[in-house]
Amino acid sequence: MNQRNAEKLKYELLETWNTFNHYMTEALTFQNSEDIHQARVHLRKLLTFMQLYETKPSTYRQLKQLMEALGTVRDGDVLVEALETDSELDIAFLNEMERQRAVNRTVLATRVSEKMTPSLDQQVRRFLGGQLFRAFKKQDAASFLEKAKDERKRRIATHKEASQMADRLETLHKVRLAVKRERYLHEYLLNYEDEASKDQVHKLKRLQTELGNMNDHHQLLLRWSAFTPPEELSAAYESKLRQLEAELDESVNAVKL
Repeated sequence: MNQRNAEKLKYELLETWNTFNHYMTEALTFQNSEDIHQARVHLRKLLTFMQLYETKPSTYRQLKQLMEALGTVRDGDVLVEALETDSELDIAFLNEMERQRAVNRTVLATRVSEKMTPSLDQQVRRFLGGQLFRAFKKQDAASFLEKAKDERKRRIATHKEASQMADRLETLHKVRLAVKRERYLHEYLLNYEDEASKDQVHKLKRLQTELGNMNDHHQLLLRWSAFTPPEELSAAYESKLRQLEAELDESVNAVKL
C-alpha cells in the first residue's frame, strides 16, 4: 500500500476509534440499545485490523474484554426486545432476563471505568498511527484480504466435518467471526485495493445475516435452558425448550455456506 493510501486508512481507523468512544459514552446511559450495538460494531472493526498485525498490541486484551462485556449486554437487549409475553411462563422468563440485563449493564459500566483510561486511548492511537500504519506501507493490502478469505474457508471446512450439534454450533460461531472480519476488511479497503469488492461485501453480509439469525436462536435457547421456571410451569417449560430446539435446528440448516 502506498504512503498516501496508508495515511488515509490510518485516519479512517482513528475516526473509527473516535466513533466507538462516542457510542460507548452514549451506551452507558442505557437509553438506546442501538448505542450498544454501534459501539460493538466499531470496536469489532478495530479489532479486525489489530488481528492483522503479527504481534497484537498490549491494548488488544483490554479491548477484547470490553468487547465481551458489550456482547453480553447486546445479546440481552436483543432477547428482551424481541420477547413476546403471551403466557405466565414468558412473563417469568422476561423478569429473570431483565434482572440479568441489569447485572450485565453494571459489569459493562465497571469494565469501561476500569479499562477506558487516557492511557488506553493514547496507546490505541499510537498503535494505529505507528505500528499498524508502518505495516500498511510494507504490505500489499490484497494479502490481508487473501488471509481473511483463507481463514473463512478453513473454518467452513472445519464446520462441514462436524456432526454433533454442539460442534456445529461452535464451528458456525467461528465462521461468523471470520465472515465479519473479511467483510470489514473489504469495506475499509474498497478505496485502496483493487481486490476489495462490493459484490463480496454483499455476499458476506448475506451470510452474516443468516449466521446472526442462527446465533440469536442459539442465545435464546441457552438463556431458556439456564432458566429455572416455577414448579407449576414445568410442563410448559419443557414444551418451550422443544420448540426452541426445533427452531434452532431450522436456523442452522438455513445457513448456506
